[in-house]
Amino acid sequence: MIDVKSIGNIFNKVSAIDELKSRQNREEALIEEIVHSKKMQDFIKNHEGEVTRQMIVDDLINAKFYVEQKTECEVDENGECISHPEGLVHNLEVRNNRLHLYYTRCPVKEKQLEYEEKESLIKSFHISKDIKNASFDDLYHDSSSTRNDVIKRSIDAAISIVSGDEPKGLYIHGQFGVGKSFILGCIANELKEKSISTMMIYMPELLTDLKSGFKDGSTDEKLLAIKTAEVLMLDDLGAEDITVWSRDEVLTPILQSRMSRGLPTFISSNYSVDDLVELYSHTKNGAEDKIKSSRMVERIRALTDEVELTGLNYRHNQ
Repeated sequence: MIDVKSIGNIFNKVSAIDELKSRQNREEALIEEIVHSKKMQDFIKNHEGEVTRQMIVDDLINAKFYVEQKTECEVDENGECISHPEGLVHNLEVRNNRLHLYYTRCPVKEKQLEYEEKESLIKSFHISKDIKNASFDDLYHDSSSTRNDVIKRSIDAAISIVSGDEPKGLYIHGQFGVGKSFILGCIANELKEKSISTMMIYMPELLTDLKSGFKDGSTDEKLLAIKTAEVLMLDDLGAEDITVWSRDEVLTPILQSRMSRGLPTFISSNYSVDDLVELYSHTKNGAEDKIKSSRMVERIRALTDEVELTGLNYRHNQ
């Protein structure tokens, strides 16, 4: 009598053997494909005498990852790398007679991170995008006004900071629209390219930010960040609500701290420095104190060189 179970076992064994052979054939084909790929051939040439076929067999998965990943970056319409979606490139190395993978950032990802790092060097509070992205290359020149001189002095100030000097900043004043804020943005971007961080603050919004910090206790932390910023730019000084608190507890301590630390400070305003004494002597609550306003202004004089920006309305000439 035929033992059906035995026949079944034989067929199972034959099937297993066939599957094993098929798997071995597939693996052998994969090995051949990897060994003869241009990428692996280049790797073997660059590691002459170090790489054997057996090493590729032993670390087939690593070799496969390396060979199958595209070398060149292919970028989509959003600027993302299709070849290396995780931002990592598989690299192969020979170590202790084995093939090991190690990872480096994809060039596209590297550029993105460099850009983000640069961008983070300009911390802007309520500063418009056009000012934050300003460049000296975008400025128009006008020899009939003080414009060219202010641009030159701004560039010189940026160069001095990059050189490691402790120069005075600039107090740029002039009529509305002549480009005071834009020039501050130009200086900030110039410094950014040299990995020097700048904090840019739109003065009318500063007090609102600080007052909101009373609720969560962040006011002191914000003030410390402003006092110790590598480079500080106060935009549109004098346009904020002037109170005893804003003058004596905010502005004067900021200026005093930066003066004692020798930290570069730039200011833009519609008012001249002399005008500030009168302006800040009258507070919103009706109090008048020229002594305290003079103390604040003297710190501005110590920190900055005053320049007047004249010329056509910048916003109408872009």
